[in-house]
Amino acid sequence: MSQSVDRTVDPLDRTVDLDSTIEIGALKPPTPPAPPAVKAEDPEEAPRKRLKSAIFWSYALTAGRLGTTTIVTFVLAHMLGPHAFGVVGTALLFVMITQMLLQQTLLTTIIQREKLDPDHLDAGFWIVILGSLSLTALAAGAAPLWAAFNNQPEVTRICVALTPMILLQGLTVVPEAIMRRKMTFRPLAIRTLIATVIGGVVGIVMALADYQAWALVAQQLVTGVVGAVVLWTVTDWRPRWRLPRQAVKDLRGFSAQAALGGIGVFLAIRMDILVIAKFFGPIAVGLYRIAQRLPDMLTEVTSRSLQQVSLPELARLQRKPAELGDRLAKMMHVSAVAGLPALGILAATAKPLVALLGPEWSPAGTGMQLLCIVGVVNVYGVLLGPALQAVGRPGINTALSWFQLCVGVGTFYLIGRWLNGTQDDRAQVAAIAIGMSAVELSITILMMYITFVRVLKVNTWQILGPTVPAFIAGSLGFLIPFLVDRFGLVGGPWVLKFVVYGVLATGISGGLLLALDTRTRGMVMRKVQPMLRRA
Repeated sequence: MSQSVDRTVDPLDRTVDLDSTIEIGALKPPTPPAPPAVKAEDPEEAPRKRLKSAIFWSYALTAGRLGTTTIVTFVLAHMLGPHAFGVVGTALLFVMITQMLLQQTLLTTIIQREKLDPDHLDAGFWIVILGSLSLTALAAGAAPLWAAFNNQPEVTRICVALTPMILLQGLTVVPEAIMRRKMTFRPLAIRTLIATVIGGVVGIVMALADYQAWALVAQQLVTGVVGAVVLWTVTDWRPRWRLPRQAVKDLRGFSAQAALGGIGVFLAIRMDILVIAKFFGPIAVGLYRIAQRLPDMLTEVTSRSLQQVSLPELARLQRKPAELGDRLAKMMHVSAVAGLPALGILAATAKPLVALLGPEWSPAGTGMQLLCIVGVVNVYGVLLGPALQAVGRPGINTALSWFQLCVGVGTFYLIGRWLNGTQDDRAQVAAIAIGMSAVELSITILMMYITFVRVLKVNTWQILGPTVPAFIAGSLGFLIPFLVDRFGLVGGPWVLKFVVYGVLATGISGGLLLALDTRTRGMVMRKVQPMLRRA
């Protein structure tokens, strides 16, 4: 049975009823006037206000972190070139696998649990710390094997230098999970911005001093240290020196499934980097990482910011399937409106943007356009995992993640064997991007069917239908500038092309979105009309 989804009301715009009932004793002497009527306390209003605040600060958290790191990344890319980025990117993949294991083991579990007491937090913290110490030692010992697998001996020292990031991640898992569970994203946003700015400054200074790849290593380590220090400064929770057995048992089952799912997702979406590093070398890795950076950034800012809020919000409704489906539909619409037009604009400006970094980066332009397709798919798929976790079905997410990993391994291995030995960096990056798009699209369609039809039992069109205007706006925002470029209608330097394509894509996407999406148009008009009246 499908659930009805109300698409006529803005999920963040709610009113409170006014209780205006006053009893008057007609036969009694006059009494002092009754106090003014007051607003009734709506039991649903507090969660909605908290959700609005959480969404704002979640976007601020992600936008601040990614905006700063992207600026720093592009500055360093211009200074260092593809080879340094490729070497560090290969090493980071190795370290981030263990970081993902730590984060997914308990972060999701703490957020999702209906009942959570201090024993669970103590148990979770010490489990993560013990695990991070073990994984740090294991990663340092396995670094030479990773370097040998990728035929990049210089990766060994960089991997060992980056292993402290594993312990730094372990120190932040539980306090971050507490804040996410409470949906207090403001301290997280401030902490992230401070850490990324300081880390970025250190990286740029070391790049100016000609430290090459080590400038990127220093950026990562300083960002991690500052982030951990600031997080522990802004949180008032402190662990106790105890490891309650019952709490460990409570966390163990869900944590194992969440960890397997998280690792599966991470490996599935990073299998492309592994194959490029193995078959094509560090320069191709550097080109691909830059091509991937902006599509990833836009998806993170516009859609994954909402994902951070979605799990605690949907988990709150896990025993109310109709309301959960309704809230998921509205979140999906917000994700599409924020993400799809932006990805269309990025795809339209990708080639001139990459060319501005220097001629050695130009092969990444086509790959960036193709990876915007992956971004579009992720806009639709980013809320599916939290929806399954919210209703206590992380096993489905785990199974699909590992299935995607298996499909991705086969796909990228064939691409690697096919193009192995060629010197065409553009073709290598584009082929991996096409393979990634195909794998992501097929798995997301399957996951939508399972989530909407089999688990939540909601009408798929009621959830996806409101996103169609944003999809059309983003598609035409890319297509028209693409045709202008294809037929050579705009000449001159890359800067001019970047400006012209960007203005054209923005005008088309924004105009179509306002024309086709009634909800978005209504929200914009409610903001604009008071300003016009005051003017």
